[in-house]
Amino acid sequence: MRIHVRAAAATVAVLSAVALSGCTGVGAAYAVLDREAAARDEVPADLPGYAWDDVDQATARFVGEDEGTSLWLARARDDASACLLAYADEESWVLGCGGGGALFSVGGMTGTFTVVPDGAPAPEGMTRISENVYTASGG
Repeated sequence: MRIHVRAAAATVAVLSAVALSGCTGVGAAYAVLDREAAARDEVPADLPGYAWDDVDQATARFVGEDEGTSLWLARARDDASACLLAYADEESWVLGCGGGGALFSVGGMTGTFTVVPDGAPAPEGMTRISENVYTASGG
């Protein structure tokens, strides 16, 4: 069972990337990433080191919870995309990235979440968790 869980956690499912507008920087697309860090923004310490290979952990900002899964947005190390960490526990998590200024979805054992830039319309049939994150689970 543990091997299956790790494989699922390591598998990042970026389900879609649909451009909403022209190229914009990640900061411009997600204002939450420009605010000062607070205590709640600290990410779980039990994630493996490889989880942060492509993500700037220091930029992670807590954006909400859905059915026991905590959610953080962060900047990718390439600074051209944003990333979403969906974390239920040390064995049930997923971290995926998408292009800055574009809608993208991340899914795994923790659920399916769609990230939209500031001011973008809500994805049809999804429930809002924060300004930028929506869930298919119904909240």
